[in-house]
Amino acid sequence: MSWTLSIGQLMLRDKKIFNYMFAALLFSVGVCQFYCGLILTGSLETRIGFAFLHLPFLCATGPAFYFCFKSVISAEFNFRKRDMLHILSVVIVAVMIIPLVAADDEVKRRIALRPPSFITGDVYSSFHALIIAKIIMDVLGYMFFFIKECSFLLDMEYIRAKKVPPFLIIIMGMIYGIGVLYFCSFLINNFVVNAADFYHSSLEILSLILFVIILLMYYMSNRNSNYFQVLRNQAEKSRYEKSKIKNLDLSVILGRLRELMVDRKIYLDDNICLNALASELEIGPYQLSQIINEKFNKNFNSYINTYRIEEAKRILIEEHDRTIFSISYAVGFNSPAPFYEWFQKLTGVSPSRFRKNNAVE
Repeated sequence: MSWTLSIGQLMLRDKKIFNYMFAALLFSVGVCQFYCGLILTGSLETRIGFAFLHLPFLCATGPAFYFCFKSVISAEFNFRKRDMLHILSVVIVAVMIIPLVAADDEVKRRIALRPPSFITGDVYSSFHALIIAKIIMDVLGYMFFFIKECSFLLDMEYIRAKKVPPFLIIIMGMIYGIGVLYFCSFLINNFVVNAADFYHSSLEILSLILFVIILLMYYMSNRNSNYFQVLRNQAEKSRYEKSKIKNLDLSVILGRLRELMVDRKIYLDDNICLNALASELEIGPYQLSQIINEKFNKNFNSYINTYRIEEAKRILIEEHDRTIFSISYAVGFNSPAPFYEWFQKLTGVSPSRFRKNNAVE
């Protein structure tokens, strides 16, 4: 089911960053479920070639979950170069498992069929436990970030007012239940001898919880009030309530914003983001988001890209010999594809057609 839903996200016509990240999360969860199934049914012993291959995917659930969440709660979210650092942890785990994957089948059976533990005295087992410990710390870090950012959902006033869907609270509780259970299971494996029975029981419970979460997500994503859209709406409402832009001198801020956009052309920086621009204006990012939404009826991406396309139109007319490819980078886009997409969206024609239509005889 996880893999089917993952493919379904990629089959959507109007895909966004969230759909790609949600697909990655579902696929990674599916790999972990598949591996748990191999262990619990005793099939891993005869299919030992699958041993340890799930670990990079287990590690990937953290970054995928992080980017899912970021893209859900912020309509202005966009990938930046530094975001690629989140993938580094997955690459490290993929490299770390090479000695385990390259070991002979007997070693794999000895290590993969029992709980990862430092107390066995086996070098391979200790190395396996080290990888698991690293993954647990990574995933717990992402979960801590999630609960920090979603703290407003646990506000009793929100819950009493029924502004938070009960399914959302249930899913959050299950996700943290998985994290706590897996962490406790790992600790017990390293302090209790012969903890194999507990290890298998914990895997059964984890698999069951994961299955229920996937069912709930499938149910919520097919309702009229989409689970993820509800989360975004509640996040925006909470932030707008706290932003209090009425206490700001909007005339000064709008004047400063115009100076940054028109005079300094800050939009030409391909790394410009909501937080960076808000910092320049010495206000909060959610305050800036609210100002742009209310004063210009646009989100941050649309606001920035409108200026970029206007600058591109000027260059297309004035610099006839300049390639469209170079113009796309010059006006602040990271690649030509989004430049073509936004140009077509805002002007109704392609860059080359615009240049041809405005060519001076």
